[in-house]
Amino acid sequence: MSSVLFFGLGCALFFLLPARVSVSQAAPALILLICGFWISRRVAMLAFALQLAASMMAGVLSGAIHTELGPKNIPVKTLYSTEISGTIIGLEPRGKRIRATLQPSAITGLEDDQIDWNIRLSFLGDSDLAIGDRVTVKARLFPLKPPSVPGDPDFARNLYFSGIGATGFVFGRQFDVQRGDKDIYIKDIWQFIEALRQSVSATISDHISTPEAGIAKALIIGERGEVEFEIAEDLRKSGLAHLLAISGLHMGLLCGTVFFLIRFALAAIPTIALKYPIKKWSAMAAMLAGLIYLGLSGATIPTQRAFVMLLVVWVALLLDRRAISLRLVGVAAIVVLVLRPDAVLGASFQLSFAAVGALVAFYDGPGRTWLDRQGMRPWYERAVFYLGGLLITGLIVTAVTAAIIGFHFGRISMLGIIANLVAIPVMAFWVMPLIVASLALMPFGLAGLSLVAMAPGLMVLLKTASLIADQDWGLWYVSGLDGIAVGGLLCVIAWCLIWRDRWAMVPIIPVLIVVAFIQINHQDADMLVAGDRESWAVFDDHTGTLHVSNGLSGFQKSIWMSRFGIRPEEMDDRVLTCRNDPCLLSVGQDKDAKDIVIASQLDNPFYACRNADIVANLQADLPTTLCETSGAKVLIDDDVLWWQGGVALRVRDLKEDSSFFQTVRSDAGGWPWIVIGGKAGR
Repeated sequence: MSSVLFFGLGCALFFLLPARVSVSQAAPALILLICGFWISRRVAMLAFALQLAASMMAGVLSGAIHTELGPKNIPVKTLYSTEISGTIIGLEPRGKRIRATLQPSAITGLEDDQIDWNIRLSFLGDSDLAIGDRVTVKARLFPLKPPSVPGDPDFARNLYFSGIGATGFVFGRQFDVQRGDKDIYIKDIWQFIEALRQSVSATISDHISTPEAGIAKALIIGERGEVEFEIAEDLRKSGLAHLLAISGLHMGLLCGTVFFLIRFALAAIPTIALKYPIKKWSAMAAMLAGLIYLGLSGATIPTQRAFVMLLVVWVALLLDRRAISLRLVGVAAIVVLVLRPDAVLGASFQLSFAAVGALVAFYDGPGRTWLDRQGMRPWYERAVFYLGGLLITGLIVTAVTAAIIGFHFGRISMLGIIANLVAIPVMAFWVMPLIVASLALMPFGLAGLSLVAMAPGLMVLLKTASLIADQDWGLWYVSGLDGIAVGGLLCVIAWCLIWRDRWAMVPIIPVLIVVAFIQINHQDADMLVAGDRESWAVFDDHTGTLHVSNGLSGFQKSIWMSRFGIRPEEMDDRVLTCRNDPCLLSVGQDKDAKDIVIASQLDNPFYACRNADIVANLQADLPTTLCETSGAKVLIDDDVLWWQGGVALRVRDLKEDSSFFQTVRSDAGGWPWIVIGGKAGR
């Protein structure tokens, strides 16, 4: 397990290093470390250290290989009006739009041999499209969008490793469709699965109305595009957002339901039950059901992890071996990271493995004795123990995932434990068995009754989420968490779970001291200027007010509000939109106040430079030499934003000789999916 932990650290290290490591550098280093381990294998401590180092280097090598195998020749400039021909290989409803993934065959303006990547296009929501259709569209095509400012989410990385090299939208109904040959599904299993998912989606829509239909699709096929924003927000606030991400809970309940039903049915036939291993037969059926569910759900990272873990469980059962252990978690982690090393940086991977690892460690240790004593108790006592187990599970999961949730989302739901006491039994005994029945009956066109019976259960989940979300006191907003400190804390927790030995805890103390020191000295940027040369935000720590640009999108505003720990209900009081151009701000108190000028284009830059500490000219260059001698300490202009991307700086610590600010290019600009100034990183 220690090797698995360091393999994951190596994957993360590859993406966090300031300089990119190539395969030709990582592979020899790994070979040397393996050789060193073999030579020193009789010296326990040295061999162990080299083993961990080799595991970490293997993670670095995995990241390097996947990066080298990623799309080549991705677009670096916007094609404002281009004709695209291709085959639809994926469809995702997104409210009033449909997001389609195209495998392009020709793009006007690009050479055919430069197209080794897919495209994600947005169509009108009522467009009649299906998997396998060949389309010719008139569209605007954008290169992958880098983070707006340093520290913002990097959505381009996930697109790149998903094989997508550009995004865009179709102009109205300017597209032609040629229906695909159904035989194409036989040739491409993934297109067949996508077509099957669309068929399931249509069946759900026919029998369940909104908003329950959106939740049903999220649970069955992993499609969350039809979940209304208010409902999704309630689920996040109540700590039930994990219900929308098909993970161990869903996979375990579905496979467990299949296992129970088949074993129950076979046990009712004495001739079969007494002569054949019905337990193993049921396990094989559950494995098949899990594989089908993996494909239907879109094979996301949590679903992959859950399937691998359950696969190991079923195989262990077939071999009459013990299944539930931390090694099981380790195998799943290795499989996921080998397939997608970038997943280690995502909230989904971190939350999944932190929660599952902690639960397995508990129920494989102290919790095992507690569970083993329940078999002979009356049913009502077992019910109490079941609810107690849910409560303990909720406490453990909340404790180990709080830092991750706070870092990625800026808020922690402390009432999620209570919400899950209602949601988990409803999922286990109502919703998931009916999902199994619906999937079994759909090929025969008989799923209507089970889907209708499922709808009230889904409504119970929604009502529970809404009730808990209304309790604002149970939702804590946090800001200022340092990524290195959070990662160090998670490593400490993982180390404790793996070893569970007092001597192994000795190195933990200095690590915790370092983590605490890093977090205490962490300083967040309080001025953000996006690379789009339009959006910006300035946080005044003295008044707790966030000043933002006029026309800032709601999505970007929500990200920046979360970054500074501002609740949505506080937006009217704490978020001020500057509608003047130029915008004049004074941040801080008394003699420490800093004057800031932000404009689309300054008519008199010299006056601004003489009377402000920070000058940002978003869409024109500044006379840098003259302004630097006029009093301004930081200058941000069109030249910086175009070539270096978004900017982040800390106004509060601005010194007389300070002219440094962090840019997207300096922070993450060396990657091939980061396109800034018409150039992709290398």
